[in-house]
Amino acid sequence: MRDYVKSKDFHRHMRSLLTPRLQELGWKSQPGKCSFARGERVCWLQVSQSSNSLIGAKFTINLTETSGPAGNTRILPRLNEADRAIGKALEEHIIARLPRPDPDPEIEVVGDNGQPVLVKLGDIARANPRQWDGPCDVWLPYFGKNDLDDWTAFLLPRLDRLLPPSSPEMIDTQLWVQPFRRLAGLFRSS
Repeated sequence: MRDYVKSKDFHRHMRSLLTPRLQELGWKSQPGKCSFARGERVCWLQVSQSSNSLIGAKFTINLTETSGPAGNTRILPRLNEADRAIGKALEEHIIARLPRPDPDPEIEVVGDNGQPVLVKLGDIARANPRQWDGPCDVWLPYFGKNDLDDWTAFLLPRLDRLLPPSSPEMIDTQLWVQPFRRLAGLFRSS
């Protein structure tokens, strides 16, 4: 059996993996769970509430605009087609390396039409290819820290595209004018 990562350990581990890159992109780590702020925006990781040691867990990334009515936005639907193909392959790889229970008992679950169906316990955890086919709500499955390491390696090179500056950050003259003001100040003090 793999080491299951509890929510508290998930947030601690992901914070340690994501903080350096997000700080490079101008995000500041927030206290508590794995969340980061830049201006009036907060990027935070959300763990599925239906997670446990038998079926593992899933997480997604949200972006909250603290000003305005925007609310929470999932950022993983912004993945492009090439990213989706890579993400789908990684999810299948993570699920495939799960050990099957021995013995592998049958348990009753709800079928597609609402009827009870018997399935092998080892078949419950499987990849969800539909989430990678379009701009769907993407949740990334994990069972242990190795899975989180793999998802982080997938996410890090894409964060600058997934978390672009908001409109006010792009047009805020204070941000791009500051280096020029410092330079002009050097000339004035001479």
